[in-house]
Amino acid sequence: MSSFDNVETRVLNKDELGQVIRYLRELRQWSQETLAALARATPRTIQRVEAGAGASLNTLRSLASAFEFQDIDAFTKPMAIPTDEQLRSAREQFHQKYFMTKALKPESGRALAKLAAESIGDYIEPAFEPSKDQALAFAELTDYLREYRDCAEFYSSTGLLEVFEELQAIIERLNEQGVTLRYATCPVIQNTSSDSEVGASPIGDVLYLIGFKAGEAPEELGLRRKMGI
Repeated sequence: MSSFDNVETRVLNKDELGQVIRYLRELRQWSQETLAALARATPRTIQRVEAGAGASLNTLRSLASAFEFQDIDAFTKPMAIPTDEQLRSAREQFHQKYFMTKALKPESGRALAKLAAESIGDYIEPAFEPSKDQALAFAELTDYLREYRDCAEFYSSTGLLEVFEELQAIIERLNEQGVTLRYATCPVIQNTSSDSEVGASPIGDVLYLIGFKAGEAPEELGLRRKMGI
């Protein structure tokens, strides 16, 4: 049973609306000036909305459009508002299953190749609905990394240089298409007895490589606490 099965649904008050607008803006790493330009408003208007002063219907619709909402009236309709107790319960459930770790940026094709070679598996996905070109580039990166991992030990020194260059080219192509990569690794544990504490032994790391829209990459990723075979 989810902590949010009985969440109250209502229209946000001015303070709550301001907090939501600020959260959405900061999530995209936009300044108030940037949001104002996208919403065709003034920075002073954004400051007032985020401070809880409210906004006109037209301003709310412009803000929804700036955040690329399909429903431009989303900010004037009832939303699910969890209580503090529900939020606390949800956080506890999350932390029982997941842990937060820093979202790292692969610095080069060489670095990405090293991560692939040292992993025993991977989870490689875009965190958004990609365009056709973005999906193609991401699929090429996924196939390349997995094929390389399976036979990395057989590459010659010159062959490795080609791998580094080709991976770097795919990374740069994704950057040009507005895709930012972040990664983290998670150890895989093999249980050798019924006592999970005594019989658990690490056998390697799984590579998590996630693609985000430019400007929307998080500082942390949530990974499962228990991953075993």
